[in-house]
Amino acid sequence: MKKPDSHIDENVFVYGRVTQFDSATGPCTFRADLSHAHVGKYDYEHNSMFTAGDGLVDCKVLDDIVAEDIVQITATVTGSLSYDTTIGGSTTVPQFQVVKIKRL
Repeated sequence: MKKPDSHIDENVFVYGRVTQFDSATGPCTFRADLSHAHVGKYDYEHNSMFTAGDGLVDCKVLDDIVAEDIVQITATVTGSLSYDTTIGGSTTVPQFQVVKIKRL
């Protein structure tokens, strides 16, 4: 999504592959590569961040989700997020609040 800050509070329906969901992201946040359609496992191209529930500990909607899952997500755009990468750079990605998520 280009210019996510221009789409705050809009709802989206996307497909993705969960690429990081571990102690570094915390229990209620994960990183995923997205597409507008269900595609091959490694064909999801758009790096994005997702948060669920209260963003800290109350995120039961994510109880069955793990890294490498292919998912279908209904989410609300919350803007952009900039973070430091593990290789020493930084990146800015769209950020979303999960409304519904389903493993495919």
